[in-house]
Amino acid sequence: MFICVRFSLKILCTTTYEQQYKQEVINFFNSRTSYDNDYTIRRTLPLLELVHLQKGQKVLDIATGTGIIAIAAAQIVGSEGKVIGVDFSS
Repeated sequence: MFICVRFSLKILCTTTYEQQYKQEVINFFNSRTSYDNDYTIRRTLPLLELVHLQKGQKVLDIATGTGIIAIAAAQIVGSEGKVIGVDFSS
C-alpha cells in the first residue's frame, strides 16, 4: 500500500512500511535520555555550521554514534533531502 502526499507541485509516495519504520526510528531517538547531554550537544552541533547544509541535500554520517549530527542534519535538509547514519559497534 502506498501513501501519497502532495507537496506544492510534487507528489511524494511512500509505502506504509516506510512510514511505519520512520516513525519507529523517531520514537527510538526521542526515547533516549542518557546518551547525549548538554555538553555533548554544545560540542557537536556547531560542526553543522561549518558544512553549510541546505534543503534537499544528501548527507552520509559515518560513525554516527547516537545520531546527534544526523538528526540535526535531517532537520536542515528536510523532506527533500536524505540523511543516512551508520555506526559500526561491537
